[in-house]
Amino acid sequence: MDTDDLTEMAYESIDLAGEASVCLRAELGAACSHYQNEDDFLLGILAHVRKIERAPQNYIDEWDLSEDEELEFTPKVRALREHIEKTLAVPLAERGKPGF
Repeated sequence: MDTDDLTEMAYESIDLAGEASVCLRAELGAACSHYQNEDDFLLGILAHVRKIERAPQNYIDEWDLSEDEELEFTPKVRALREHIEKTLAVPLAERGKPGF
């Protein structure tokens, strides 16, 4: 699937990832092409985000994030995970229309 196929709520996950790190935004956007539908995409990125949340310093070091990104990274990743979980709890028909 393509990011253009994501509902408003699901696409917001990519935007929230960008608030944590431009690298994470790019990763999640690119990951979309590996999934057949939105729920599979959300479950896949949720697993990835949970892994990052368990060891944020590994991600920070791997991507050599700036000091500004590093300061707010962990709470923003937590907010991203919470949003993905919330999105998965909402029926697909109620998540909004694809933005494009």
